[in-house]
Amino acid sequence: MRNSIVTRTMALALVLCCLLPVPAAAARAVFDNELEAAAEFAARLEQGETRLDVSVPAGFDYTLCYRYLSMICRDAYVFEYVPSLVAPYMKVIYNDAAKHDEAEREAARLASELIDGAMSPREKYAAVYGYLTDTCTYDHRAALNQSAEIGDAFSAYGALIGHEAVCDGLSAAFAMICRRAGLPCVYVASPEMNHSWNAVLYKGEVRYIDLTYAITGGDADRYFLVDEGTLLQDHTWDRDMVTRLADALWDDRFLSAYSLNQLGGLFRGSDKGWELDRAPTRVEAAIMLVRFLGLEREAMALTETTYPFEDVNPLLGQYVELLYRLGLTNGTSDLTFSPNREISLNEYMTFMLRALEYSEERDQFAWESAAEDALGLGVLSQSQYDRLTSGGFDRGLMAYVSLLTLTAEDPMGVPLWERLCDDGVLDRKIVEDILF
Repeated sequence: MRNSIVTRTMALALVLCCLLPVPAAAARAVFDNELEAAAEFAARLEQGETRLDVSVPAGFDYTLCYRYLSMICRDAYVFEYVPSLVAPYMKVIYNDAAKHDEAEREAARLASELIDGAMSPREKYAAVYGYLTDTCTYDHRAALNQSAEIGDAFSAYGALIGHEAVCDGLSAAFAMICRRAGLPCVYVASPEMNHSWNAVLYKGEVRYIDLTYAITGGDADRYFLVDEGTLLQDHTWDRDMVTRLADALWDDRFLSAYSLNQLGGLFRGSDKGWELDRAPTRVEAAIMLVRFLGLEREAMALTETTYPFEDVNPLLGQYVELLYRLGLTNGTSDLTFSPNREISLNEYMTFMLRALEYSEERDQFAWESAAEDALGLGVLSQSQYDRLTSGGFDRGLMAYVSLLTLTAEDPMGVPLWERLCDDGVLDRKIVEDILF
């Protein structure tokens, strides 16, 4: 049992002060809908920002935005908004900021301690699930009382620090650790059941984890990574809302980047995240080709430079050096590589076809028509080709085409993932858990 969504410990404060003077914000984030705004605000909360100045269309539903926000980034806070025509904003005020910060630090510690790169996604979720079911007890007194005096039970702090919580706290803690571990996870609430649990991304689809059942004495595996049909047997929730959220957060671009990241870090981001909406660059394409050739260790071992390019960052030069030695990349002039120049779909597909050991010299494809040639070679299906050529090329689509390449066959009929497993670059157990 959990307390209702609108309570003293998790309140939705509707601050309708449109006519009050509000200081103008220096910059406002522009959103077309509630889900888009919630996703951005959740990302800001992860960076420690608790206020978002917005520009939203007429009729924007702040209550709906809050519901999405609480699913993405759940903990004990008051949500305030000012739908002013002049300076609208949304704000989060944690019930106890110090306890929230302590819970976040503990979640980060646990993510580092419980999870390692040798685990499959299933094993990672199981590690978090197992830790919480082993260390937490269900707070029956809080569930019956529903009072602010025992509000820790409804927060991640209660589960992670006090090791006693109700379903709200348990679900919030599970999601918090998963976020820190890079595992897709959201919070799901059911007002009809007065209950909450988690939705995760596994094998490309939404699965559900309800750890409260195990903690209260039920079958430990009954609600671990179950599909919607199984959960529907005794759970009720807003399935359409979960679907909309999952489709927005975990689209094919995200799924591709996430899958590649789980496969030994084939796709990585920076301190800005995965930057899926940004155009990829020539040096990023070079890095991906080296990884898909299974030669990253060899590249990192290079100590001498033979390429003539004067504009390559030495920190990334080993990737360019390896490809230059293999004759797989050229500069944009005798002395320039133009590492930060944006790369097109055809240019990137050229690198992927080379990873599959197709060759321009054997007239199997041409870089000017590489995507269309990949369609003819069976590397891409018609629908995949249409998806890639329907708009601009960004890092999200770079991940998408990379994952397609990983599952495609080389001229000898061997899938690239299998070759990389045989070469010891990828772990077959993890590949099978992600791709099949």
